[in-house]
Amino acid sequence: MSVITKIELWNKLNRTNDPFAISPLLDSSQVGASSIDVRIGYQFILLQRSVVPNIDPGNKKTFGEYLYRSQRKVRVNRGSEFIIHPQQLVLGSTLEYVSMPHDLAAMVEGRSSWGRLGLLIATACSVAPGFKGCITLELVNDGEVPIVLRPGMRIAQLVFFSCEKESDYRSGSSLQDADVKYDCPTGPEFSRIHKDVEASFWC
Repeated sequence: MSVITKIELWNKLNRTNDPFAISPLLDSSQVGASSIDVRIGYQFILLQRSVVPNIDPGNKKTFGEYLYRSQRKVRVNRGSEFIIHPQQLVLGSTLEYVSMPHDLAAMVEGRSSWGRLGLLIATACSVAPGFKGCITLELVNDGEVPIVLRPGMRIAQLVFFSCEKESDYRSGSSLQDADVKYDCPTGPEFSRIHKDVEASFWC
């Protein structure tokens, strides 16, 4: 695979067949030399203390109940602030809805300007060809002071790679099919690891 450059990115964004789309693309300066900046959206999932014995992906009877008792989704209005405290993990998502073509894959990378404040993007960082949806971001404040985020701030960047063979997020082996459980999200998604095809094998 090779990294896609700025001119190639614009050409692919303007294609009419198998369209590559990122919406809303609010400013042309989001498209860099070999990447596209993405913004933080309005929804977050907070991990909170809760009286549950554990979260066991292999126990399908309790997984959903215990997960939702220990996490909750919140929405922040435009112009409002969202604070991530030191050592806190929060799930967010991109403001942009991404539609990937079949000949491109992407990697999600945190912006170094945020990293210097202690904010890490600890995400499952690949975006497969054919994926459609807002990208869930795992945000960790690894610093010593709270960090303020506001919807619309540039939070990360997508680095794109060309694929030698066309592929699709919705096709492939049964293990790949397990990942389609996050198909077309419009905000951060709760974990669905209990739906992995091999989960029951290990229990």
